[in-house]
Amino acid sequence: MAVRLLGRVERELDETLSRGHGLPLSEYRALCALGRADTEADAESEAEDRGGVGVEKAEATALRMGELADRIGLKDSSVTRLVARLEGRGLAERAAAPGDGRAVAARITLLGRQWYAEITPTYRAALGRALESSLSNVYLADLAAWVRTGESAVAGAHPAQPPSTAGPTEGDDRP
Repeated sequence: MAVRLLGRVERELDETLSRGHGLPLSEYRALCALGRADTEADAESEAEDRGGVGVEKAEATALRMGELADRIGLKDSSVTRLVARLEGRGLAERAAAPGDGRAVAARITLLGRQWYAEITPTYRAALGRALESSLSNVYLADLAAWVRTGESAVAGAHPAQPPSTAGPTEGDDRP
């Protein structure tokens, strides 16, 4: 069931982003991963330098193509083509990999950050709609409810609590 739910949600997201913004889901995910590389680098930098003065970065942190592929679930060759498309639109750029000038990496551009910020509300709304519509499917309802809320849609089910092996307790109306 998880595969069916994932397929349904991904189709909805891809159609919505492509139709509304001309950006397929895979490219949105790449922008997300490239943008988060900066957040992770900032957190590491802050941990290393607690008393330092904040300095605005001139460039985004670059991710090696293989790392980007891992983060968005694509093959290296697919990511190379995807980054080329983003580069053609000015949303990302290729750079030498940090620590190894021979390796190729990618980083988000300022325009890419702007697009990502503009598209994210559409992405979140489409994700909510896709999960909501899955609640009406008897095979997907429980999983969709759990993804949305962390709670089961099945009456009486409490996924956060393991089932008890002891008999019914006082006030328990189970047979």
